[in-house]
Amino acid sequence: MIAALVQDVTVAQRLVPLAAAAAIALASIELIRRRKLREEYAILWLVASFAMLVVAVFPRLLLWFCDAVGVHYITVALILGLSFLTLVILHLAVAVSRGADDTRKMAQRIALLEKQLQDATGDQAAPSDPSDDQQ
Repeated sequence: MIAALVQDVTVAQRLVPLAAAAAIALASIELIRRRKLREEYAILWLVASFAMLVVAVFPRLLLWFCDAVGVHYITVALILGLSFLTLVILHLAVAVSRGADDTRKMAQRIALLEKQLQDATGDQAAPSDPSDDQQ
């Protein structure tokens, strides 16, 4: 059955993942160049585009994997895609959590420094807010 599926893979079915892989890779590289995407996050997308490229050029690899596992092509593609997206979301959640922790720590340090400055100068007035100066 799998051998028959390989013969049914049309040029369009190869070109769509090939075009998607190229678009993802080019978009990632362009975002890195513009400094809108950090390299560590771009690696995920470059790996994904490489995997799509391999599947587009060699569809028998995915079909062989499907046959070895005993599931259908669409099911495996869906499971692999959702697994990848889950890993990306997990990675980004860790990065956001780390950023939130860093922001909280910096706010605490600034508050302590303002208090030390206030104590050192003997100034009893509350520190001015930069946005108050613009009124």
